[in-house]
Amino acid sequence: MNCRVAPYQGEILFSESAKVGAIEKTIAQLEITGMMCEVGCVAKVKKELLAHAGVSNVKIDFKKGREFNFASIEYDPLNCDARSLPSVVNAIADGKLYGVKSVEVTHFAPAAAPTLE
Repeated sequence: MNCRVAPYQGEILFSESAKVGAIEKTIAQLEITGMMCEVGCVAKVKKELLAHAGVSNVKIDFKKGREFNFASIEYDPLNCDARSLPSVVNAIADGKLYGVKSVEVTHFAPAAAPTLE
């Protein structure tokens, strides 16, 4: 396999949810096609996402031969819109290498303390 497989170019599915977490943070998980190698492809996607304003951490779940791989992106929703993240990936190599199929955003926040009455 090489990096010349046509990337996904269909409609990007977007979903958003809120969950209880230990700390307040927002994570976007992108489903990406076109990544063929851990050294070049994964490193390039991670580098470009980390350079995007508001992004603080990127983890790539890559498995060779899998049609879709995943990028887990921690970002500040005050400085970054999750809907802008696919364009970062899709713009690499003028859109010839990678395509984003879906974006799943999860907002984590500590549970509200019970009120005393």
